[in-house]
Amino acid sequence: MGDPAYDGGTLLKSRALHLLAADDLDKAVHRVLDIFAEFAVLDRERVRRWAQFHALQAAFHGRRHGFRISREGARRDRLVEFADRSAELLT
Repeated sequence: MGDPAYDGGTLLKSRALHLLAADDLDKAVHRVLDIFAEFAVLDRERVRRWAQFHALQAAFHGRRHGFRISREGARRDRLVEFADRSAELLT
C-alpha cells in the first residue's frame, strides 16, 4: 500500500480547471491541500510535497504530450501554466 498523502496531488489535478478560475490560486491550492490533510489525518508537509511532485510531473508531461482533456492550444497552455504555478507555490 502506498503513502495516502500521495492522493493530495491527485486531488489537485482533479480540481485543476476549478482552481484555474480562483481569484487567488495560491490560497485556493493551499486550502484544498489543508482540508484534505486535515480530514484524512495526514501530515500537511507530506501532502504538500506529493502535490508538488504531481505538479512537476504534470507540467513536464503536458509540455511533451498535452493532457487528456487538451492535447494542444490555449487550454493546454493554461493547464501547463497551472501545473508550473502550482509547483512553484508549493516550494
